[in-house]
Amino acid sequence: MARSLPRRALNRRGVALLVVLLLVMLLSIIVWSFQRDVLREVLVASNVRDDLKAAYQAQMALVRGQAILRLDDKPDYDSLNEPWAQPTNWKGETFGNEDSSETTAGRPPAIFITDEERKFNLLTLIRGSEAQRKAAAETLSRLIEICRRNDERLMLDGESRSVCRRNDDREVNTETLVKNLIKYLEERAREDSDKLEFTARENDKPDSRSIKKQSPFPMLTLGELRMIEGWSGKLLHGEPREVEGGSEEDSRDYYDLNYQEQFEARKKSVESIDERSMDPQPIGILPFLTLYSTGVININTAPRELLLALNKDLTWDAVDRIITAREQARRDIETAEENGGTLPEEEAAPTNPDGTPAEEEDKASFRTQDLATFKAFVTRITGEENGAVEGLTEEIFNAIKPLLTVRSRVFMIEAQGYSGRISKTFRAIYRRQGSNAQQPAGTSGGTTGGTPGGTSGGTSGGTTGGTTGGTSGGASGGPTIDNGLPPETKITLTLLLLDEVEGR
Repeated sequence: MARSLPRRALNRRGVALLVVLLLVMLLSIIVWSFQRDVLREVLVASNVRDDLKAAYQAQMALVRGQAILRLDDKPDYDSLNEPWAQPTNWKGETFGNEDSSETTAGRPPAIFITDEERKFNLLTLIRGSEAQRKAAAETLSRLIEICRRNDERLMLDGESRSVCRRNDDREVNTETLVKNLIKYLEERAREDSDKLEFTARENDKPDSRSIKKQSPFPMLTLGELRMIEGWSGKLLHGEPREVEGGSEEDSRDYYDLNYQEQFEARKKSVESIDERSMDPQPIGILPFLTLYSTGVININTAPRELLLALNKDLTWDAVDRIITAREQARRDIETAEENGGTLPEEEAAPTNPDGTPAEEEDKASFRTQDLATFKAFVTRITGEENGAVEGLTEEIFNAIKPLLTVRSRVFMIEAQGYSGRISKTFRAIYRRQGSNAQQPAGTSGGTTGGTPGGTSGGTSGGTTGGTTGGTSGGASGGPTIDNGLPPETKITLTLLLLDEVEGR
């Protein structure tokens, strides 16, 4: 007959089982907590790694942009036909991964370069003589009206003249916008108070705001425009567009976008600026404004809106002739249409004295001599000695001539690097000085190999890569040896502003 265990022994076995279960549960909690902490640390480490990698890629793209600007071999003019205005080619780059192929190297950084002389400098509103300041205010007023599509000179939607009126009583009129901006630029933060008063209407009660400036400059960035009453996001960036067949995300406001999408929006606004000129809907004014240019407008790069705003008597057709004259592709198309669809015969490729292929001359861009006189300007546009441009008179030319140039001195480089879900953006403004004058064969160089990682002519911020050029042979007149490095450059870049943006 089997003996049964005493009740006390059974109780002890039940307690032991309960203790074991509690220990297993406690151990599971400890392991889960440890695993969670490890996973969190791994994610933090991954974010730090991606952040650093994205920053390195953005800096690399920024240095690439500096190199493009410093290797400019056309010292007498700047145009949209030059390498700095073209998309950057990253073919063959592995971005530091030597074992990576072109298909596995990862997403290349994005970069675009624009010259600031294609924009209107807001600081001209408070600089110069009274006549110059008045002319600048009138130019800005016309530019605002053009962007709002309230200018009668606009010719949109093909051949029909279409003016999109904005009958919104909440919009501040153009005259008040300009007055508010001028008042803001003239204000100086005082030591005893940081209160500044603004009003959008003369008879209304002033609005006091605490917006003490953080620098002695009248305005440091264009973002300060949002602090001026009337200068809304809709005025600066335009209204969200309803995309046919697109989702709600395609028509979001600019400030609802993440940093990467804002970068793409700014890039698109530059690349499609000519296409947007034909849009009958109001467009944002921000792409036409700057604080860093020399105050003149480069006729080779300025958009249609700004050229039209330079003078109230300048017609749409006259501006269109100017833009057509500086774009060789459009001139070829016109010639083809005149010849019954046949493109002009291709000329023989130019060659250097030693027989090597030479770079084709840009015949479409305006040069300094083209702006010397009214006759030279019209001859350059029409291609005829005694040609004429309807809507462009000598009086108009003499009025806008002091505002025009063919050389850009200040450039903006915007670069964005990517790694995982992290993006890093650097926006830098540089003043470019000097020129790469052509030297006779056998006399270029002077140093062998150059100095890698050197300075870039006073560029601050620690992001300049310098010049690694130099050729052997020097001034001895001997043969030049191609060592695969770019030629020594005499162009220098001075950093005016460096803005770093971090986002997902």
